[in-house]
Amino acid sequence: MSAVPRMPMLPKEQPFLEHLRARLLSADHGKSSLEVVIRRFHLRQGGTVHGGVYATIMDVVTAYAVSSFLPQGHDMVTIQLSLNMTGTAKVGDLLTATGEVRHAGRRTAVSIGEIRREDGRLLATGSATMMFIPPSRASAAKTRRKRPATSKS
Repeated sequence: MSAVPRMPMLPKEQPFLEHLRARLLSADHGKSSLEVVIRRFHLRQGGTVHGGVYATIMDVVTAYAVSSFLPQGHDMVTIQLSLNMTGTAKVGDLLTATGEVRHAGRRTAVSIGEIRREDGRLLATGSATMMFIPPSRASAAKTRRKRPATSKS
């Protein structure tokens, strides 16, 4: 890896992560971990965890691992996410996800992750590529998002 990891600038709030009731455990030096207890709202029909829950967890844990390589003032977005599901969980199961950076460059970073059940069973593996957005573009994108919607007459 060409970049040197630093303490990540963690967002003050993650509304969707809060909705899933996932809790960040650590994010430092190119590694991260989070946990979530499976609840009824995480399920799809048939009583198994929805694949979107695994995808969201993988996206978040790999992004937090990359956050320690994020250049000062930059934002980042996921430009590729790959997920392989190998098992499922039931209501009450504690899942732990871990992420680790494999490459960090000037414009992008690649990280890998896995999700395991409390008993150690591997439930999913994945990888993600994050693109760094320079300060001028990042602030312009945030400004656009804050503008109220206007109706066309």
